[in-house]
Amino acid sequence: MKDPKKSYKPIKLRAIDDNDLSVFSDCIYQSILLSSELMYDKKTKIFLLALERFTWEIAEGEDHKLRQVSSILTITGVEKVLDNSIFFNNLIYNVLSITNYDNNIFILLNDNKIITLEAYNWSCLLEDVGKPRWPAVTPFHLRND
Repeated sequence: MKDPKKSYKPIKLRAIDDNDLSVFSDCIYQSILLSSELMYDKKTKIFLLALERFTWEIAEGEDHKLRQVSSILTITGVEKVLDNSIFFNNLIYNVLSITNYDNNIFILLNDNKIITLEAYNWSCLLEDVGKPRWPAVTPFHLRND
């Protein structure tokens, strides 16, 4: 059995189309997001999220091997955030997925919350910025066994 600590390598991924975003969804599934750690700069058209993501890529399907790591998700080309209420509610969310449809990037959160970004000529960057650590609570993937 591989030691998850030894097989971890920080990720730095770039998405420029819908297929790339599906990879991002796998990487950020169940990430912890504090609404206070979102930022939108209208002038530069950049939307930033600080996440605590889980290292699904090294768990080999065994959720008890998951580690938690601080990451930044940067989305460029954002013209506007369609619902700003998430910036002011001081809640904790789990990120479930990220998709693009018709010049809108949708970040699906638990509790039926969705961050909707109107974006043109967008790109996304997901980058680990911390060292992995054992999480207090380990999420799990639903499986079709």
